[in-house]
Amino acid sequence: MKEVPTKKLQPFGVLVLVISTIVVVISANLWKGDLKVMGVRVKGNRIVTEKEILSLAKIDTSARLFAIDLFAVQQRVLANKFIQSVTVSRDVPAGVEITVGERTPVAGVAMDRIYYLDKDGFILPPVRSENIFDLPVLTGTFIRNGMSPGKQVLDAGMREALAILATAQLIDDELYRRISEVHIDGNSDLILYTAEYGVPVLFGHGEVGSKLVKFDSFWKTFVPLHGAQELQYIDLRFEDQVVVRWNHDKSEIQKSSVHLNILAKEHTWTTLL
Repeated sequence: MKEVPTKKLQPFGVLVLVISTIVVVISANLWKGDLKVMGVRVKGNRIVTEKEILSLAKIDTSARLFAIDLFAVQQRVLANKFIQSVTVSRDVPAGVEITVGERTPVAGVAMDRIYYLDKDGFILPPVRSENIFDLPVLTGTFIRNGMSPGKQVLDAGMREALAILATAQLIDDELYRRISEVHIDGNSDLILYTAEYGVPVLFGHGEVGSKLVKFDSFWKTFVPLHGAQELQYIDLRFEDQVVVRWNHDKSEIQKSSVHLNILAKEHTWTTLL
């Protein structure tokens, strides 16, 4: 059986192919080398202004696009403590794209001025943007020494207070907005204060998720009936129940129980009338 002879590329053909490839590569490099930065686009920012990010990036818009040091740009933008992550890329042929991820504040703390804290306890600088935060504040006794933007708080009470607020956000934004203050007093019980009428909520320590669910369910069930102004305090420190003191009748205190199904589990609300 005869073998079909395979065509071999002639030396001249190989030479033409090599030269063509070299020409294409050189042309592409010359084209890339001639590209200028036509513009810089910023994405993902909500708190830090585009103007501030561009000022930190310091990208020369007259420079060649492929001469820009992307890593250096990234490090300069990360100098803003509100910025958690930065991705810098070339958007050929338009210019450079900067995508940022910001730290989201969950609470404010008053020191020499208002500073913001994210859920992980990182201290954020004062905001210089159009965004004005209406956030819960942390008050009371806690370690203030060495607190500066970019650092992470180590105080156990502050970390627990932030965990409460971050969990409330996850459960329901309305629940989070219901909290106006978390008071910290050393190792004593944490106390929340509601945005409506400043009702004290004795929170204690631990079991953050279950306590917040009980609080949220109680508030939505009973407060519309009686009014927040009638509440003296709410106590969440007891297992499977919420103890409440109302203003209705101070001369006589009696206990009553109401059973509700919450998360397929029965809880008892004990109200002091």
